[in-house]
Amino acid sequence: MVLLRSNAEHIYWLGRYLFRIGHVAQQLPLTTDQQAAAFAQALYLPIEDAENLNQFMLDRKQPYSLLSQFEIARNNIQELRGLLSAQAYAELNHLIKNAPSDALTIGDIVKQCCAILDDEQEEICLFLQIGQNVERLDTYFRFQHNINNALAVIEPVIERLFHLGWDDLKPSWEILKDQPYLNQFYAFTYKLENQFEVSS
Repeated sequence: MVLLRSNAEHIYWLGRYLFRIGHVAQQLPLTTDQQAAAFAQALYLPIEDAENLNQFMLDRKQPYSLLSQFEIARNNIQELRGLLSAQAYAELNHLIKNAPSDALTIGDIVKQCCAILDDEQEEICLFLQIGQNVERLDTYFRFQHNINNALAVIEPVIERLFHLGWDDLKPSWEILKDQPYLNQFYAFTYKLENQFEVSS
């Protein structure tokens, strides 16, 4: 299958949103105000107490809540209707549309969505993994985790992109590996996301 770059972009962002939703769902409920303030700061949210942050993350009316982000993920799925198998498309829409305001269930739904997508065509899985791993890097930077482990995990996936002819990414990827800092990460993601605009 030759995947259109516009479709690859939707899959990439779907992967990013699913990872983000799953990661936040794993942290809920936050139990202390100190923990909540640090978590909110990493996400650039003006919330300082656990109760309000827990409610915010499960409020459909809030644009950064898990359920709102699920809707954005669903929009990407809508764009992939002609690419995904009919069964996968129906199952993904059903899961996300019926997601309840419960962090544990949301985390399980993310896992189910990823499992469904992993059974699709190889290039769909590849760009899903790229999105998930780029979001993992973003999360590690935000929460000041050891970035080197995440870079080691994503490298084989990025190498597969090079084999598909995305060689323009190599210089920025090598710089990021050598200088694992936030500005280099942004430079790499800018370069990667700009590639989706290149005609197939």
